Amino acid sequence: MLDDGIQGHSVFTKAFLDVLEKNNGILEGTRLFNELRRPVILNAPQTPEYSNMFYAGHEGGDFLFVRQKTND
Repeated sequence: MLDDGIQGHSVFTKAFLDVLEKNNGILEGTRLFNELRRPVILNAPQTPEYSNMFYAGHEGGDFLFVRQKTND
């Protein structure tokens, strides 16, 4: 089952969270995808894709992930 993975997460979610955890700056969606694609392919019978969303009512863009600062 694809949702049965590691630490209670799917293989994709585990790879996604691992990449986010390592991020200390601004992480673009394309870089996130490039870092999680291989671990997913090696550990699940699926191949993630990253492409344009056609006819979505906007002119494009990308996601940016930034680690939230904590008051430690």
